[in-house]
Amino acid sequence: MRHVFSSLIVAGSLLLALPASAQTLLKFGAAQNSAGSLPLLVAQQKGLFAAEGLKMERLDFKGGAPAVQALAAGSIDICICAADHAVRLQERGLGGKVLVALADQHSYAIMAPAASKANSLRDLKGQKIGITSAGSLTDTTLRYAIKKLGLDPDKDFEILSIGTGGPMRAAVESGAVAAGLFSTPDIQANEARPGVYKIVDDFRKMPYAAQDLVVTDGWLKAHPNEAKAVARAVVKALKLIQTDRSALRAAVVEMFPSFDPALVDKVTTDVAAGYLSPDGKLNPESYKTLIEMMTIADPAMKKVPYDDIVALAYYPQ
Repeated sequence: MRHVFSSLIVAGSLLLALPASAQTLLKFGAAQNSAGSLPLLVAQQKGLFAAEGLKMERLDFKGGAPAVQALAAGSIDICICAADHAVRLQERGLGGKVLVALADQHSYAIMAPAASKANSLRDLKGQKIGITSAGSLTDTTLRYAIKKLGLDPDKDFEILSIGTGGPMRAAVESGAVAAGLFSTPDIQANEARPGVYKIVDDFRKMPYAAQDLVVTDGWLKAHPNEAKAVARAVVKALKLIQTDRSALRAAVVEMFPSFDPALVDKVTTDVAAGYLSPDGKLNPESYKTLIEMMTIADPAMKKVPYDDIVALAYYPQ
């Protein structure tokens, strides 16, 4: 009897040592620390990933180009970046797909020092403009906007890869560049400093697949269950944000702990005003604009049909 009792104690100890439920760790690579990642944080805070048996590890990159390079190399599972990169992956034969759409509107604006004489992109002709990285959404956007003016991005401007957030602010404020591209919440943080910045060109009301969960075909085929679980969790988070503003605000507070309450409220309001996808499905109109911008910026680019980009087979039914 004593032997049986001892065996039960040992067995019980082994059970206690095991995790209550094993979770699959997925690495998400973010193009930058921006509002596009907020739905993922909501999913994490509300236990939606945990309910699907998932654990998210978020890695920040200095722009979409290095993030998608990590995706193509298999260093991360999912890229939080513009659908541009899914198109580029298709061109490279890697079968890029949008698993879940996070944002339906563009997220960037060109900002310059408040004392700058430039009041438009045209006024910056002949000067240096900062982007996050070559091949990123900022690069495509700037080249598109310059060509729409009838100018040449390589001859009429000097485009420099700077990075995001702090490095971009340092470059603009030191005069290393005449202006730079910023996204939410950096735009709001800059505007909260009266007399320091002004917007020269604003792309934020443009329909655009600016933030999405981008994956490769190879990853989808190897991890179909995880892909469906991610889609379920993030779509639930996006729908929750539509009905519960406090859930979005809590995510803003956690992601940007240095923001004061007024700035948190401003970012929350701006993000909730049509920026995020309401249901996680890639908006055809946003994708149409994306293809238009990409082909104007790079006429040699192959146009990839909408149906070849969306991963609807993994979308929650």
